[in-house]
Amino acid sequence: MSKVFKLIISILCLIIFLEIGGGFFYFFVMPPEVVGIFPLDKSLNVSQDSKLTIRFNKPIGRRQINHKTIPETYGEWKFEDPLIGGHLYRTLIFTPAVKFKPNTDYHIKLDNVVSLLNISNNDLISFSFKTGIFATGSGNPDVADSEVFSKIIDVPFHWQKYPLSCEAASLKMALSAKGVNVSEDEIMQKIGYDATRHVGNIWGNPYSAFVGSISGSMCTTGYGVYWEPVAKAASNWRQAEYFSGWNIKDLTDAITLGNPVIFWGSIPTDKLTDCSWYTPKGEYIKAFKQDHVRVIVGFIGNSDNPTKIVIKDPLNGDLYWKTDYFLTNWNIYGNSGVVIK
Repeated sequence: MSKVFKLIISILCLIIFLEIGGGFFYFFVMPPEVVGIFPLDKSLNVSQDSKLTIRFNKPIGRRQINHKTIPETYGEWKFEDPLIGGHLYRTLIFTPAVKFKPNTDYHIKLDNVVSLLNISNNDLISFSFKTGIFATGSGNPDVADSEVFSKIIDVPFHWQKYPLSCEAASLKMALSAKGVNVSEDEIMQKIGYDATRHVGNIWGNPYSAFVGSISGSMCTTGYGVYWEPVAKAASNWRQAEYFSGWNIKDLTDAITLGNPVIFWGSIPTDKLTDCSWYTPKGEYIKAFKQDHVRVIVGFIGNSDNPTKIVIKDPLNGDLYWKTDYFLTNWNIYGNSGVVIK
């Protein structure tokens, strides 16, 4: 049984359960409410590496919610506690990428918290806490006191518009850092599509254009595009260069200059699914079903050996990856990407 079919069955069972129990209106229509916060509002002596947790009574719209820490703190906001598989999330967790400052008042503000039907009670959710005077090490051993941001580029975040438009969404974000505002559709017009039909082990060339449908199913009716056509499309608005075989210093040098870097890798997985093919000309195309593209906007630590890489993922938001994990992911496609100048 496929994962999609299992998901459909699970959702249908959930809807039937809610209808029978009379909870459909409450579950989907009534606005979400906060049922738990950690640390509690006005808490004192909070650990500098504590995670922040906001738990809701029902799933919320992931793409609509706005969140802010005051003073600003860099870190990763993640949705957890899904009701079904990897869907319908009810808990929002913030993990600091560097420790909170000691003896400091922090305020957390959330707005535009909506139900799955985009219904909100229009209330601003906020709470505060104060960190302890001395450095602590209770929560997150991966966060070191000495870690500071060496460089981070101001890049507005953008959720990808289509199921397979991560390349266009990443380029849109990278261009916006340079003051260029274009849509995914405009970008895709410049990238172009390879109309070659997927028949057996024969398909199009992602080194020339986007292969398959941007709204298709990965590796069957749609796939994506590689770095050369993306760089060519980007050059319509800014100077752009594609590359392969970069090392970590090449990357941090680009970021230090204020140039965002789009990179090819994969979604998190224990095992890659090979779906490679040949073009009608006999060219071999290395490809994986988990292929995904994101944009790098910063790094933490020394530029020669950073501890974390700061990423904007058009499917998941801001990410702070340990450098070792990033390098493993980046290596899947030969440390390839596009730098926007």
